[in-house]
Amino acid sequence: MNSTIPTSEIRIGMYVADIDRPWIGTPFMMQGFLVTTSEEIAALQHYCRHVVIDRTRSVGEHHSSRIIEGDEPRRVAGVRTDMPDQEAECRDEASRFLEVARSFKGRIHTQRQPNVPRVRPVDGRSRLESELLYSAPIVDDVYRALRETQVAIDAGDGIDASRLEGLVGEMAQGVERNPDALMWLTRLKRTDRYTYDHAVNVSVHAMVFARFVGLDIRSMRQLGLAGLLQDIGKVKVDHDILAKAGPLDERELEHVRAHVSHTLALLEADEGFDPEVLGIVAAHHERFDGTGYPHGLSGMRIPLPAEMAGLIDTYCAMTRDRVYSPAVSSQRAMEEINRLRNILFRDTLVDQFLQCIGLYPIGTLVELSSGEVAVVIQQNQVRRLQPRVMVILGQDKAMERYPRTLDLLMQPDTAAGEPYRIVRALPPNAYGIDPNDFYLA
Repeated sequence: MNSTIPTSEIRIGMYVADIDRPWIGTPFMMQGFLVTTSEEIAALQHYCRHVVIDRTRSVGEHHSSRIIEGDEPRRVAGVRTDMPDQEAECRDEASRFLEVARSFKGRIHTQRQPNVPRVRPVDGRSRLESELLYSAPIVDDVYRALRETQVAIDAGDGIDASRLEGLVGEMAQGVERNPDALMWLTRLKRTDRYTYDHAVNVSVHAMVFARFVGLDIRSMRQLGLAGLLQDIGKVKVDHDILAKAGPLDERELEHVRAHVSHTLALLEADEGFDPEVLGIVAAHHERFDGTGYPHGLSGMRIPLPAEMAGLIDTYCAMTRDRVYSPAVSSQRAMEEINRLRNILFRDTLVDQFLQCIGLYPIGTLVELSSGEVAVVIQQNQVRRLQPRVMVILGQDKAMERYPRTLDLLMQPDTAAGEPYRIVRALPPNAYGIDPNDFYLA
């Protein structure tokens, strides 16, 4: 239940869902927040003329909901006792999600769906399962287009840029409808080819980040296309060097860095290729402190979209196994990126990225205070540290035969009567679980 009001009418307890300018140009650290201080009101009035208030997320007298208000319902073991069917619903929800995720197993190319998922007015998003089914074939087409692009380059032919741009546009529309679904697909559709997986992963994350900071759809698509293509020049780099497990010597390092110029040459062969995308590709390895390449740009001389692309490229690389470095958990990656603020990336951009992705991104394995292990299946826009999760291992770390979902924002109780909370993020393969295989088993 959203309403647009002038900033002169903002009061403590209101939830600001959107503002009348891009978030990246403001001091606010997230897209959507609960107003709790007079200083936040003053800042909103300084930067904005109008804001969008979400009454369902507001508190006190500013809250409005279809739910009948009353005494705080009792909860037992994560189930509200005033809702006897709640446990069954939680298990049904988990079952629906797993059924859709597992439907992709062994299907290299899923069939396109005829109807675009409907965006629900209650939260402005399409249903997770519906979006997964609709966008999965689009992601399949992207993978196929990347393979065909490499074949074309090897054969000395040109790149079909218009096709790739069209596919990125379709993914961008999916990100607009439900970013969580597209983030899931980067995990569910992984292959054994790091190059393709990384390209799709960066493209989707770039568009999710662009959406979060309030960039327009055109900028979203430009960042998505740049993320998809920024490393295609590596086809011109010696494979033995790319596959080297140890550190590179100076000659090898220069050879790898040349992939930026190789990429630009391939893209510039298409006279109609978007010059702004070329600019992102050209500078995505530049760094805030001037230690990047190819031109050693520093500070604000690096275009913002290029710095965004570089940050996302770094994060996505850290969270995947590479020949010279194993994957780290998303939490470790975020901690490292936070350490690099005002070194490799400007601090305001790091703040926005941490808020966008959260400590527990989609697909992250987490250990709960109950001792159970769960996977994050959906973000909560109100509280990033309280996502919706699916419990997959019991307290004894044995696999749950009938997984169930928990919305941590609703503070469900454990069997001990304490609210569930996330204790820590787990690395891939924790407790012998390969998340990608588990969901599709």
